[in-house]
Amino acid sequence: MRPGRQQQEKAGINREEIEKNCIYNITPLRREAPRRGCQSNERFSGQDGARGKAESKVTVLEWLQDNFPEVSPRSFYRGIFPEGELEKKGEHIGNPRTNKYTGIIVEITGDRKPDGKRKIKRYTITDDLEAVETVLQSDNFCLCSPISYAGKQRTAENARIAYALAIDIDKIRMKPDARTGEPEGLRDLYHQMTTAKYLPMPTYMVSSGTGLHLYYLFETPLPLFPSYVEELQSLKRELTRKVWNGYVVSIDSSKDIQQEGIYQGFRMPGTVTKSGGRAKAFLTGEKVTLEYLNNFVEETYRAKEAEEYKRRGRIRLAEAREKYGDWYERRIKHKETRKAIPFSRAIYDNWLERIRREATVGHRYYCLMTLAMYARKCSYYDEKRNPEPVTREELEKDCLALFEHMESLTNDESNHFSNDDILAALESFDDKWLKYPRTAIEYRTGIAIPAQKRNHRKQQIHLQIMRATQNILYPDGEWRNRQGRRNKAEIVQEWRRMKPEGSKADCIRETGLTRPTVKKWWKQEPGNIDK
Repeated sequence: MRPGRQQQEKAGINREEIEKNCIYNITPLRREAPRRGCQSNERFSGQDGARGKAESKVTVLEWLQDNFPEVSPRSFYRGIFPEGELEKKGEHIGNPRTNKYTGIIVEITGDRKPDGKRKIKRYTITDDLEAVETVLQSDNFCLCSPISYAGKQRTAENARIAYALAIDIDKIRMKPDARTGEPEGLRDLYHQMTTAKYLPMPTYMVSSGTGLHLYYLFETPLPLFPSYVEELQSLKRELTRKVWNGYVVSIDSSKDIQQEGIYQGFRMPGTVTKSGGRAKAFLTGEKVTLEYLNNFVEETYRAKEAEEYKRRGRIRLAEAREKYGDWYERRIKHKETRKAIPFSRAIYDNWLERIRREATVGHRYYCLMTLAMYARKCSYYDEKRNPEPVTREELEKDCLALFEHMESLTNDESNHFSNDDILAALESFDDKWLKYPRTAIEYRTGIAIPAQKRNHRKQQIHLQIMRATQNILYPDGEWRNRQGRRNKAEIVQEWRRMKPEGSKADCIRETGLTRPTVKKWWKQEPGNIDK
């Protein structure tokens, strides 16, 4: 299984440097297929192989060391960012003359700001990879994505070129193989990549502690045009879904799959893991093409070649000044902020209740992150739409109240829910998250949010069609409730009569009414309600 010279050269790795940093204590993996098949990814193991049962004495790291050559952190990042690809140190970042960009490393320190948030350091990766060497001396959590950026902020707007697609695997089935003692999840993962040809073989595998990161390095890096990103997102989501099958991971359903976007950064090889060790990288295959990855997914999820895409929807600033003079004056010249649409706090209240019922391990952080985004959406006052906006203080109180419930879901001692997760989620209480897509929320939280079905019509036209249909089916208006809608005050007071010791939160949960409605009628004495 040791990669040969040609394979190493294709992967962009210097052979001499590999020989200094590789572990060559390689034992061949057994080649016969497991007795059970792995054609379907709909089989989930549930508690079979879950922690608490018999586990293999061979760890993820030991399995990698026994089967693949280890690569130094510098060799790993030189493979991702080939020499001459990034800007040189001292050059202007995003210089249009060079058309080169830089990578970004984020280090999350243990120090705190006055507001309680953790201090974050950012490092710029230039062509000399000096920043990589610097963070290897740190004992903090360091992450990096295989993407280059224009500027110092690791944002989607600044992302320019994708050099690899990275997939995170967690909850690996560690039940020992009866014959070899190796973890069944890793045995089946390798079988699906080689014999069964069900999954693509990655260029690198990285041991992140108890999990595994798969890196698929592109032979030709892909430009991240805004119109092209969704293509890559769709491809990655489907590949992630296939990798997280029940023969590899121990999960109960597809809702437990941890989906990540293409911009997601992962723990860097050579830096500390949760268990206190160091993440390590291993060379497992060659660089890949987009066509190769597309062969493992259905046509619906395949990404087109980048040449077929242009920067749709983008115009130059000078052209925008001519076409949209009023907008240019307000937003560019006077730097006015974007006007937000006031959303009803019912959106926030509904999501708060849903995560109490539906949050699962692997999605807890993203559930609270989404709660913070919805809180921001519902924080703008409007007399009719949102008379009681959500405040930052209310959000913090609700998140802290959820801590005990989130921690109670923990089923792995190495994956406890912490106050740091809450503090990180609260950072999403920001205007830049106002347009976060519904589909991304679904994938990351594991909670379904059905789309509104208007068949691509405007709301006004859609309602006209619905009313016309209604009049045809019910010409005499039989659909109407002649008695009228039940008084909300009556519902609240009836509930209070039945449960005099109950709280407002219980009333909201059991009646389905919104918080403002319950609060409005809570103090009204029974029998003294104005009809």
